[in-house]
Amino acid sequence: MTKAEAQLALIAHGYDLGKGGPSGKGDDGHWGNLSRTACAAFQRGRGLAATGLLDAETVKALQAAMAEKAEPRAQVKLDRAKFFAYLRSAKAPMFGTSLSRSQVAGIEGILDAFAVTGDGRDKTLAYGLATSRREVGAGMVPVREGFKKTDAEARAYVLRHYPTKYGKPAGPWGHVYYGRGIVQLTWLSNYEREGIAADPDKALEPKFAAELMFKGLLDGRWNGKGKGLAYYLPTGGPDDLENARRTVNITDHWEEIAGFYRQFMGAIAAGRA
Repeated sequence: MTKAEAQLALIAHGYDLGKGGPSGKGDDGHWGNLSRTACAAFQRGRGLAATGLLDAETVKALQAAMAEKAEPRAQVKLDRAKFFAYLRSAKAPMFGTSLSRSQVAGIEGILDAFAVTGDGRDKTLAYGLATSRREVGAGMVPVREGFKKTDAEARAYVLRHYPTKYGKPAGPWGHVYYGRGIVQLTWLSNYEREGIAADPDKALEPKFAAELMFKGLLDGRWNGKGKGLAYYLPTGGPDDLENARRTVNITDHWEEIAGFYRQFMGAIAAGRA
């Protein structure tokens, strides 16, 4: 695998390598800062040493990731009727005993996003769903900070409750970059990294928000220690649900999310049966 091919693989998995190269997306074969940063994030998500270097182990992981992307993941296939029946039962009290059409659509959007940017593991899918249940409530769709309906209402809410939290208005949007999405994207630097600083409301698009959530959970981009979800919820080991919350926001509400996680794991198991 050449460096340009590795860059194309990273681009295909949602990493921003800037511009240049045949595709105009950064596949120029020069392994600079953007390539190293993206490579390190990918390595963390795969449980490798985050060196940013294109070594043999990383090449193998990139090739495997591209193979996974090229083929439908058998692990993602659920009997959704059984899955949703479980979520409507007393075994999953987080939704009561019913789900609206909009709730089902929101959850299905997350399931579909997992097929694109997830890793195929039940633990990751369940944790992403549990994180969504906590971050956006039972509606399971992206929201603005304070659950406000409009940008103007959200900015007024932030100014009233967090007058200095996000700093001064900045960037091409010209306002503070408050939380939007499923995992709330905040601060100008994070919007810039995702390429939506000029269009921050893109974080509210269900497909974008759900795919971004799984990317961030897996590569540790929001974790101060740079560790992805597989570090805390290993495939062959015990779950560290308290510290898994660090993939989003320190350990706040971790016990509540752990409860949601167990319910979603049950629903996934039902959908596999």
